[in-house]
Amino acid sequence: MKAVTVERVSQGIYEHIPTEDVVGYVQREDSLLAWAIDGASTLTETPFTTFSDVTDAGWFSRELSRLLEERFQYTRFSPAQLRLVLQELRQAYRRAGGDARPLWAWPVAAATVLEIDLSVSPARLASYHYADCFIAAWPAAAEAERVLDDVVLPAAVYDPWKPYSGFQGVQRDRLWLRREQQQRNESSSALTLNPESALNATLQSETLHRPGHVLLGSDGLSRIWDTYHLMTQEQALQCVVQHGLPALLGVLRAFEASARTGDTVLKRRDDASGIHLCLAQR
Repeated sequence: MKAVTVERVSQGIYEHIPTEDVVGYVQREDSLLAWAIDGASTLTETPFTTFSDVTDAGWFSRELSRLLEERFQYTRFSPAQLRLVLQELRQAYRRAGGDARPLWAWPVAAATVLEIDLSVSPARLASYHYADCFIAAWPAAAEAERVLDDVVLPAAVYDPWKPYSGFQGVQRDRLWLRREQQQRNESSSALTLNPESALNATLQSETLHRPGHVLLGSDGLSRIWDTYHLMTQEQALQCVVQHGLPALLGVLRAFEASARTGDTVLKRRDDASGIHLCLAQR
């Protein structure tokens, strides 16, 4: 039996604009690194500015994910090493034309990065939190059995991309100012192309008895319980265990396709992603 089985979902909200969420992982001999990255909404007049086929936020989340997989294949994660990764990405962005962009247009991301030490029992978890991606860890219930019914996701219903991601007036101007502050690393817990933002992490440590489960994801997915209140977080986690991560995403998208959501400070829908790790009994 594999020590860890992995299930992933990621779904964007625009038809021709790739999602700005990315989830990924690196499996090592006795440890595992996993992450969820949520690129912040693009605040430019058009979605593609520096790159022809992806937003700056989408580029940032993809490149950050790629380098996490590459640089931490054999090395445990540390904010100090992430600082070097961000320095490299900053140089790459500037070479691609980033210097032509105002500072508020430079990409920002939320992320949670999780190290799991599988060499001990219970497993040790160390999670590094940047802004508002979520993580939940819980032991497997003895009575929980996987329901193997095929999950049919609702047909994709795409939203039209709006200039500045739909934000207007005073709200947009406030976001521009906030993005400039984040790039200067002023009162921010997010990741940016400022390498010092790697040191913004809030570290949480816990243990997890096996068999057990871990779920990481973006706030687009956690809307199920923290915004729409369709179920509690505990019920959402049970849904993942019994029916799989696609089933939980289906609950989200079915609701958003049929209900009036969003307001002046919240997009009607958001990219949603998650990665579910099932840790087998040692």
